[in-house]
Amino acid sequence: MGKKVSGKTHSKEQLDNWANQNNPNNKAYKANRDNHSNQLNPKHKTHQQIHNSNRRNKHYQPWPDWAPDYIEYDD
Repeated sequence: MGKKVSGKTHSKEQLDNWANQNNPNNKAYKANRDNHSNQLNPKHKTHQQIHNSNRRNKHYQPWPDWAPDYIEYDD
């Protein structure tokens, strides 16, 4: 790690945030790493791209083919 953050120029909160984002055991670090990895993968599609693809290609139906009939109540 070549980067350093000074307590003279940054608040405690900023120092803590920097430490969390640069700690391999932290979920913020892992999320950033995974997101970066996905962005570099040409086959990775975002949630929105998958959703739009399904809509264009009709891969899903928003309602079921059948539904049970309403029960007829007799008085």
